[in-house]
Amino acid sequence: MGLCESKREEQNSEYPSALQKNNKSTKININQPPFYNINNYNNDEYLSNINNIPNLNIDNNLINEKEENSKIELDSQSSKTANHNLKNERNNLMNEKEKLKRQINELQELLRSKEMIIMQKDNDIEELKKAFFKSEQEKISLKNKENENFTNFHNIIMKKKAKYDNKISELLTEIEKYKKEKKNKLEELKRTNSLEIIEKEQPILVGLNNIGATCYMNATLQCLSNTTKLREYFLRMFKYDFNNKNRKMSNEFYNVVKNLWDINNTNRSFSPYSFKEKLSQENPLFQGIQANDSKDLINFLLERIHLELNEPIKEQNNNMMNNSIINQDVQLNEELMLKIFINEFKMKYNSIISHLFYGMIETKSQCMRCKNIKYNFQVYSFLEFPLEQVNNYCFSHGKRQNYNLNNQNPDVDLYECFEYYSNLDLMTGENQMYCNICNSNEDALYGTQIYSTPNYLIINLNRGRGAVYECKVNFPEKLNLLNFITFKKENTFFELYAVISHLGPSSMSGHFVAYCKRRKDENFKWYLFNDAIVTECKNKEEYRNGMPYILFYKAA
Repeated sequence: MGLCESKREEQNSEYPSALQKNNKSTKININQPPFYNINNYNNDEYLSNINNIPNLNIDNNLINEKEENSKIELDSQSSKTANHNLKNERNNLMNEKEKLKRQINELQELLRSKEMIIMQKDNDIEELKKAFFKSEQEKISLKNKENENFTNFHNIIMKKKAKYDNKISELLTEIEKYKKEKKNKLEELKRTNSLEIIEKEQPILVGLNNIGATCYMNATLQCLSNTTKLREYFLRMFKYDFNNKNRKMSNEFYNVVKNLWDINNTNRSFSPYSFKEKLSQENPLFQGIQANDSKDLINFLLERIHLELNEPIKEQNNNMMNNSIINQDVQLNEELMLKIFINEFKMKYNSIISHLFYGMIETKSQCMRCKNIKYNFQVYSFLEFPLEQVNNYCFSHGKRQNYNLNNQNPDVDLYECFEYYSNLDLMTGENQMYCNICNSNEDALYGTQIYSTPNYLIINLNRGRGAVYECKVNFPEKLNLLNFITFKKENTFFELYAVISHLGPSSMSGHFVAYCKRRKDENFKWYLFNDAIVTECKNKEEYRNGMPYILFYKAA
């Protein structure tokens, strides 16, 4: 405590009455005396206090000294605090500096690594550019080389073409010369009233050896090979037709036809071992040496050759209906059903077999209650006439006026078979047919009619399995079907060219032979093909002997 303050205390102690109020002591403050706040005193008290204040002699030097000392003390304390703060700040700055240095070093390392990566990328890009330019140069060189090779090849082709053109022109010249010579010879022969020239030499007649109950097969192959357009296709075009590689039965049939019709062949018979082996592999029905039916073989062989040689036409603009609608139970008129079926037929059937042997039949059913008619069309490769049913039909319709009770199997005429085939039957009782309009089984008229005929018509006179239904069938050599074809009347007249006849009491135990009409000199003669033995028929009607089983007609 300073000197000034001690003296002040002494003075205050000498005047207690002036500085006390209500027994409370008040410390004198130089800067603010106790009476400074006039709100605490009334006016009288204030005036009395002023009058009672003693005369204080305060030493200003002491006050100044005190103030200087206090300033010095404050300055020393503040300087210490400032120095401490400066040290802390300096330390913080040093730490920040070290931290920044470390960060700078890390950034420099990262920068150097990035620069190395960029340099590596630049090197890779340069290498890729070099490789690209190298590949482009190789491509250019290769293209130039190809152009050069193409030019050389083109030159070679043009030379060969010119050479072949010269040969073709020479051949055309020779052909024209040959035509003129032939024309001159024909004119000369006409002037001398000579016989007609046979276009090509006829081969010798070749039979087929029986290799174990194969008479049914031999008779079938002889009749099919005597089908002119089918034979010509296999001898002239088949080997150039590479549409289908899977032609097992077609190849075998081609080998048979080639052996039977080879002009240079000197053998009188041929053994079709390969055909029989392949036939047994493709259809178990013909395995072993058991007897079989020619009808089954014709059906299988035509269908298989058709499938192997068929080239379906791709469907184009067929927005009429889906082809499968034909097999559905849909009520459509006859004209629309016919258009749909013809479109389907053209798309699906395109082979030598379909062109020669396939015709169309129309089935029609009419409900006797609502009179609605439902049509359907199908493809057939041969017609089958059950002789026993044909005979019963003739009796039931009064066509057997001179019926003899002792004669259970009277003669049947082929035209009666066609009439039976085209007849409409009344389906009643258990045979009622379901009608979509009536939604119930109703009595109906049902029948099948021939819509169109093929170029080659095959007719099976079905005498039944097991015991043969013995009856004589009268069939004409010239067949007229004009009255039995409902719509497409193109092929209406036919001529007989082959017959398969059956000899024996049973269709499974007898013997099959073939009669075929072949050219001899300028005329056609009938020949009997009895396995390996081929003989000319002395009687013109000999082909009617035995029991004719399958008839082959061609459009006249």
